[in-house]
Amino acid sequence: MIDYSKFGFMPYQVAWLEDTAQIKLYEKSRRVGLTYVQAFEDVVDAGVYGKYDVWFSSNNETNAREYIDYCKKFAKALSVALEVAGGETLIDDEGANTFVLKFKNGKRITGLSSSPNQLHGKGGKIVLDEFARRDNELEVWEAASPAALVWGYPIRIISTHRGKQSIFYSFIKRLERGELPWAHHRTTFVDAVRQGLAAKSLGKESCSREEQDAYIAKIRDSVGDASIWAQQFMCQPQDENETFIPWPLMEAAGRAELLPFEELKACRELYAGLDVGRTTNFSLLWIVEKVSASLLMTRHIYTIQGDDFPTQDRKLSEVMGELPNLRRLCIDATGMGIGLTDYLQEQWGKARIEGVTFSATTKEVMAFRMKKQLEDQSFLIPEDRVIFEDFQLVKQTITASGNIRLSAGTKNDSHADRFWGAALALEAASMEIYVTPAVHVATATNRRSERLEKMLQGFTRE
Repeated sequence: MIDYSKFGFMPYQVAWLEDTAQIKLYEKSRRVGLTYVQAFEDVVDAGVYGKYDVWFSSNNETNAREYIDYCKKFAKALSVALEVAGGETLIDDEGANTFVLKFKNGKRITGLSSSPNQLHGKGGKIVLDEFARRDNELEVWEAASPAALVWGYPIRIISTHRGKQSIFYSFIKRLERGELPWAHHRTTFVDAVRQGLAAKSLGKESCSREEQDAYIAKIRDSVGDASIWAQQFMCQPQDENETFIPWPLMEAAGRAELLPFEELKACRELYAGLDVGRTTNFSLLWIVEKVSASLLMTRHIYTIQGDDFPTQDRKLSEVMGELPNLRRLCIDATGMGIGLTDYLQEQWGKARIEGVTFSATTKEVMAFRMKKQLEDQSFLIPEDRVIFEDFQLVKQTITASGNIRLSAGTKNDSHADRFWGAALALEAASMEIYVTPAVHVATATNRRSERLEKMLQGFTRE
């Protein structure tokens, strides 16, 4: 019997290790050490007891590397002999990195990519890390579940939340209704702090309640956004239909380097979008550079607030005059923007100045184009919390008939002005008609739900 106290595990981690259920699901906060403790369990199963091979699949390569490093650490601590020093790095048929630890007893622990194809036909224990934070949850589960259903191998499902439309969330609701005979664990950030996380993080033997509260407040304040805190740290999934651009998507694309205005003159090909405001909201000019055929980089953001339209016209004309490499400027020509568009077109022509009438259709097209380019990382934005929060002011709702409706809230005098300025800049740079994708609506009778029902038939209670 292994004495877990020697390894400094916290109570919620020990509870996970002591649970011997075939299928266990962990609903967790970020950074509370679940991948760490899972690595310990897997080294014990594969390296100490030689029960089975372990196949670990996470949502990205970095997590797989981190997991394998944890396994190496625990193998050393448990005096389990590895056949190789460290981890092998293999390349599978898809070109994805696969990290392998092989023990003297012949069992292996393999860290896989997020591709469901790598899980097909695998015999052994399967660990699905950050399960909800994938776009292919259903395919991953379809590939992994036969190992447990047919051969009785263990499955571990560990994740933070990613909205209420995820398969992970549907598993939790089924568990709460008693429909699945799996073990369900849940640890919020506050739970983890109360059970020793703050003390461990601060390098203390223990923390008082006041010190714990201060630590929680510090982390919550650094997160800065209530919805992110609720979902990522307090296990409270947020409705994905509400936020159009997810925060992780902006973080991934937040690599643009802004340039001073004078340096824009050296850029080869610029495009811009102007969201028009007067008093309550500001006019915002978002300038992008076409770096390559497949990459648009945000280069400059210029705000004009409180100026009358003749003054705005003068300032924008100066920009157009000093930047002959600014090929096209798209302006929100709805309402107040009509006059400003007319002024600028008279000076610079309709080829360089294009008015865009905002309607439900045009807004949908521009918003989806921008979301797609952020997903592809063919459009990069600055790593700026003000911009990220502004983008999140745009919300989407899906009607019963499957139609999308976009709306924008107001925060700090912005009515998603940065979002629409960026969307207009991409409109200026676009040469192709964008067709918005079909919308999937999760209902009890759609094909996706029916497919999941079939895959769960062998797991539900009799």
